[in-house]
Amino acid sequence: MSLTGKRLALPEDLLVHRVFETHARQYPERTALTCGAERLTFAELNARANRFSHHLIALGAGRGSVIGVCLDRTPDLLVAILGTLKAGAAYVPLDPTYPAERLRLMVSQLDAIKLNVAAAETRDLIAGAPGELILIDELSGHLDAQPATDPVVDLSNDDLCYVVFTSGSTGTPKATAVRHEGWYNLLEWLRVEYGLDATAGGLTVSSFGFDISQRGLMAPLFSGAPLHLLPSRVFDPGMAYRLIETHGVRQLHCAPSTLYVLIDHERALGTDALTRVGHVFIGGEPLTVSRVEEWAAQEGNSCVLLHQYGVAECTDVATSHVLGDYARYRGAATPVGEPVYNTEIRLLDDDLNEVPDGETGEICISGISVSAGYLNASAADTRRFTELATPDGPVRLYRTGDRGYATPAGELVVVGRVDAQVKIRGMRMDLGDVEHGVRSHPLVDDAVVLALPDDAGELSLVGFVLPADGALDTGTLDTRVLYRDLLKTLPRNMVPQEFTVLDTFPLNPNGKTDRRALAALARG
Repeated sequence: MSLTGKRLALPEDLLVHRVFETHARQYPERTALTCGAERLTFAELNARANRFSHHLIALGAGRGSVIGVCLDRTPDLLVAILGTLKAGAAYVPLDPTYPAERLRLMVSQLDAIKLNVAAAETRDLIAGAPGELILIDELSGHLDAQPATDPVVDLSNDDLCYVVFTSGSTGTPKATAVRHEGWYNLLEWLRVEYGLDATAGGLTVSSFGFDISQRGLMAPLFSGAPLHLLPSRVFDPGMAYRLIETHGVRQLHCAPSTLYVLIDHERALGTDALTRVGHVFIGGEPLTVSRVEEWAAQEGNSCVLLHQYGVAECTDVATSHVLGDYARYRGAATPVGEPVYNTEIRLLDDDLNEVPDGETGEICISGISVSAGYLNASAADTRRFTELATPDGPVRLYRTGDRGYATPAGELVVVGRVDAQVKIRGMRMDLGDVEHGVRSHPLVDDAVVLALPDDAGELSLVGFVLPADGALDTGTLDTRVLYRDLLKTLPRNMVPQEFTVLDTFPLNPNGKTDRRALAALARG
């Protein structure tokens, strides 16, 4: 079974920063960036990025270089990103919300890294890491002497634009190298498919190291719209909501867990700024529809929610579904939609043969969005990038390790992981299936289920639940009733032996549910 995205003809030059340069020439006085009280026009941001780029080139940066960027959400972050791209190099997001030890481990995986950009507030996080340290906030006098003109650098569409880290099964993060043509295709798809234009200002709400943040930072600028930076290292829902309201933000890119927090904040205030955001693109973790349905379906809500699926190895987004028919989603997995432009989804068996229509297979992605691969991975990880023989010749594809099927309407539904199955008392199961079963109970609003060792070292299921409104009416959620009821709908081995009732799930720096924190809570 395969799903094919629309074929969109692209220009010869697929370099995102050159689109930004075009906006700077055509609309120099248009606002490009705000951060607190600071505002930069497209011309001003372009000039600052150009001066920094010429400085990088003087230090030897260029095509094939890899440059680490460890900065908070300040204008210098965009200066560093754009300056790196203009120099012909690829930037590496080094998230300042990560522990210093993790950042140093990430940098150590990149033999090609020669320079790291930081500021006074972040320098200690990457102190001792390989590569020369550039303190961008101490360069102002030197950069004033650099040319403000666009650097002339010979680049191809196949060159790298950024390198983002994903979790590795061995505990070592994997460096995924994204190519210019894949990033351009993604941003052009967003612009064309959803009509993003100069009025579609965006706000950063996800942490810098998250792959969704790369498009969140660049999509507004690519469309000629302003980007508003959240001037806080960690996500502050109150501050984010005020900026949405103040600036009339029209696009957000975030994980579902971040959206839930913003919705709850709006409900507590009794206001409606979030309902007037044009598009919210959500992905990175499974969506719990019940957490958004009431808000999304309320009268006067003009916000369009996009439920998306993708992986960093294929430039972040592979499919997208407009949420709307909420009754359809109840009791069933929510579709993640059709492929983006110039992308194909294949559902394959273990031998890379297509599964019959309607059957579940491994989700494999091909097309322009497939990245250049890993810069540091093991042989096993590298084998996820492979070639598939087709009548039209070999096709390069990425095996995601996710399982899914296609609906009769041609939309992808993700049902779990190939490698996320666990065996509990002899029964093999997918934790996603267990979570879906628990989440379907009327007393439960949302659920996370983990397989954790008990006192004897045997794996057992532990459930963490958020109570539904009906449960709150009684003051609490009776986990004994929940357990008893689930035995009527799930096999005994799939019913968690232990439940913890929470008011909210903890979030990690990427805005996703922090499963490690939940595991620590269970052990504590």
